[in-house]
Amino acid sequence: MFRGTIIAQVIAMIASIYIAKLYGEQAFGYLGLFISVSSILSIINTLQLDKCIVISKNVNEGKNWFNFLFLLITGIGFFNLGFFYIISDFFPNINRNILIISIINSIILSFNLVHESFFTFKKKFLTISNSKIFITLCNFSLQILLYSYLEFLGLIFSFLITQILISIYYFSRNKEYLDIISVPKIKSEISSNSSIIKYLFPSNLINALANYTMPILLLAFFSIEQAGVYFFSVKILGAPLHLISSSVSQVYFQESSELKKRQKSELLKLTKKVAKFNAVIMIAIVIAINTLGIHLLESYFKNQWMNLRVFLFILSFLIIARSTFNPISSLIIVLDKNKTGLLFNCYLLLINLIAIYYGNVFNNIIYTISILSFFGGIGYFILLFYFLNCLKKLDV
Repeated sequence: MFRGTIIAQVIAMIASIYIAKLYGEQAFGYLGLFISVSSILSIINTLQLDKCIVISKNVNEGKNWFNFLFLLITGIGFFNLGFFYIISDFFPNINRNILIISIINSIILSFNLVHESFFTFKKKFLTISNSKIFITLCNFSLQILLYSYLEFLGLIFSFLITQILISIYYFSRNKEYLDIISVPKIKSEISSNSSIIKYLFPSNLINALANYTMPILLLAFFSIEQAGVYFFSVKILGAPLHLISSSVSQVYFQESSELKKRQKSELLKLTKKVAKFNAVIMIAIVIAINTLGIHLLESYFKNQWMNLRVFLFILSFLIIARSTFNPISSLIIVLDKNKTGLLFNCYLLLINLIAIYYGNVFNNIIYTISILSFFGGIGYFILLFYFLNCLKKLDV
């Protein structure tokens, strides 16, 4: 997982800098809108029941969830298409075409998430690892190819086409598990995992709103260019975080679930080790980005991407704090602390709204970014210590 992800992220980092210069701030502002809507809706599409695949007791149970979720995602996805198509008439400033493409992309993203959960259950991490490299290379190639034909929409369509291609590949790998679902078993499993729908789903939905609504809010209250700079800053800082999270989190989820059953003392040791490793690596990377990295970027971009240096510096604290908890966030499910997760994500969403409010009142986007980074980062550190304390009590 780590090998495949690090290759993909190194390629993605280099490619994204070239793409940023090619497309500019405005295109990244629209991309941020597209990614935000797709990511939020992908949470709604699955109701977070994809987690049930990973914690399934046997293959038959996992396969039943696997097939049920495709039907669920398709139904919710088409409802979203109809609903947002109708209400878009009341929001003339929103590009209806981008909105529709975002909804379609959310369906494909949800399909791929189900496949990856099933691969995780079967411990086929190599498949996920190789797909990450393919996604990065394919997305970059299409972004260059489509620029001449679609301009700023090239970023959006390259992402969509790449997700469709990887979805076809995933289906080809899992086609033997496609089968008729057992409705009584699904009802029984939903009942026994009711806390996922009651707490984890609203918690992760609010978390998605907290993490992905900022580009939308910046677009609404400031400008498309500033929204683009914010999205690109998060993309640069978030690349190493994504590297750590995506390569560690799925393996940690499966391992922590096993350790809770048989070696509780080892779970605390593993969690501390992962959190410490993440923090050290991220601090080193963030320092490099804010020193040598920003000089190289400003030299390359010249007069493009104004305020990038300031955005990167302010957001660094939030990214470091996230890196300590995101890869081990599956503890929320493993320890059945979904209520805690829900409260924390409500806090994050509130911080976003307060940040955008004060930034708008003083007409200064720096206020918005500073409030978001400082209070968001403090929240993540508090959450980390809370779960470490829970694991200590569990060990006793």
